[in-house]
Amino acid sequence: MSEITCSFCGGAGKDPFGIMSWQSVGSVSNVKRVVDVPKPYRACPHCEGTGAIMTFTCTSCSGKGYVPLPSEPIVTCQDCNGSGDDSSNSYLDCLKCRGKGFIIAG
Repeated sequence: MSEITCSFCGGAGKDPFGIMSWQSVGSVSNVKRVVDVPKPYRACPHCEGTGAIMTFTCTSCSGKGYVPLPSEPIVTCQDCNGSGDDSSNSYLDCLKCRGKGFIIAG
């Protein structure tokens, strides 16, 4: 596991959008300012590593901004061409790869 700065709150420990109030605790890191991500990992293609889709927590990476890479060989998802986005609505994640931009080869 790697401990990295929370992408959703940018390491501030607070909700970056201030939805409930400007003092709202960050929903991903829960004030810790860091998140645990299994190694190896890469930036989440669905939210482009920000941890957010609009003002919502990214469902593909759970707001961490990174997705773990499996130990098995992977290929780019053909349904989304690696973007992690649903073809009908870019705010939704790809159903085939669950927003990760890749699938396990085979």
